[in-house]
Amino acid sequence: MMIKTIEQKALNFINDNYLIERGDKILVSLSGGPDSVFLLLFLIKYKRRFKIEIGAFHLNHRLRGEEADEDEKFCSDLANEYGIEFFTESKNVKLFAKRKKLSIEEAGREIRYAELKKTARKYNYTKIATAHNADDNTETILLNLFKGGGLKGFAGIPVKRENIIRPVLILSKSEIVGYLKKKKIEYRLDSSNLESGYQRNYLRNNIIPLIRGKINPDLESALFRSSNIVNKLISYIDDIIYNHIALIVRYKQNRLEVDTIKLNLLDYRLHGYLFKELLKKYFDIDPESKNILDIEKLLSKQVGKKIRLSDKLIVSKERNKLVFISGDDSDVNEDVSIEINAGEQKKIGKNIVSVKPVRMQEYMERVNTGTEFISADRIKTPFVLRRWRNGDRFYPLGMKGSKKISDFLTEQKVDSHKKGKQLVLTNNRKIVWVVGMRIDDRFKVTEKTRKVYELCLE
Repeated sequence: MMIKTIEQKALNFINDNYLIERGDKILVSLSGGPDSVFLLLFLIKYKRRFKIEIGAFHLNHRLRGEEADEDEKFCSDLANEYGIEFFTESKNVKLFAKRKKLSIEEAGREIRYAELKKTARKYNYTKIATAHNADDNTETILLNLFKGGGLKGFAGIPVKRENIIRPVLILSKSEIVGYLKKKKIEYRLDSSNLESGYQRNYLRNNIIPLIRGKINPDLESALFRSSNIVNKLISYIDDIIYNHIALIVRYKQNRLEVDTIKLNLLDYRLHGYLFKELLKKYFDIDPESKNILDIEKLLSKQVGKKIRLSDKLIVSKERNKLVFISGDDSDVNEDVSIEINAGEQKKIGKNIVSVKPVRMQEYMERVNTGTEFISADRIKTPFVLRRWRNGDRFYPLGMKGSKKISDFLTEQKVDSHKKGKQLVLTNNRKIVWVVGMRIDDRFKVTEKTRKVYELCLE
């Protein structure tokens, strides 16, 4: 009776959440533990009913020596016994964790999902099934709660995300293990799950038993019901947020702009939620609560203020917008100084600057094309191409007096994060060209000019 009840519970859950469609080709994440063994055999049993194809994938984390190799062999034998496709990969999770500065748990999860997705794409599997259960959901919710994970943290493990499904999320660990024991089905036990060094294990082995014993023996069901309610609320909020994103946000080449005037059309209580979604969507960052608070505070700061969210991501307050810059563009403090001779071109970052001698006749023919030309009569090569510095001054073309570069850039309404990367071309310690913007009046071409250089920015 127990077997039929558990199977029906899983079947109802799959149907209620539209997890499996006729004709699906499903790749099961198979560790060899009780949950994944149950999931694989359950799907095999109902394969004809669902009209699906099934394969299994195992990742050897290389963390437990012979024990890990035995897990891999167990999974391979199980797949062969039932005649299903089996795929396996072996990865050094510990090394990956060290390189990426992740915990072993985070590194294992990242590699596992990457390999599952790669295998699914290569062999045309339409869905990936993982064996997360109600106990996993409880642990995730509590971990997120203790770490300040916000509303989505309390939603727990999603039933479905993209092509990843979790068909047995409704079942508790005890139901799954009881089912396997009743049917005398073998499975593997990961000895590391008994160690409390990992956060999740500590919660599972020490905290949750106390909560069950002192507060609620049916903790998993209670949190599962609560997470369903939260998920419905999140779905409603997501609709509001994503309708506004199209109006508020502009993204291009590692640069995200948020229109702060239009942002006010969205209730201020949802601003933090919006920023969290933007960081996930565009920069693959799962921010902490402090990061979101820092961004919200930046809204009230003066133009030019910046915060750094990571080594490769800064947020800058500009006129009527917040600008998120990632990758190399986030490094605004890099100092460069490169010599360039007439007839040469040099590259700094994404910019290519060239100085080219031209005949006077050629200059006369192209004078109105927008290309910059200077008189080379008093030029002493080489030029020096560098970032502007505090105190730099030049004589903007058409003006008699000098002006600080910083004031000129402000008047030209250059965003503060771009100011730091602005290049100047100098000669004999004089600024000849604020690159891409204005030449110095002292180097303009006149009727007396005998030699001309063309300045070009690509």
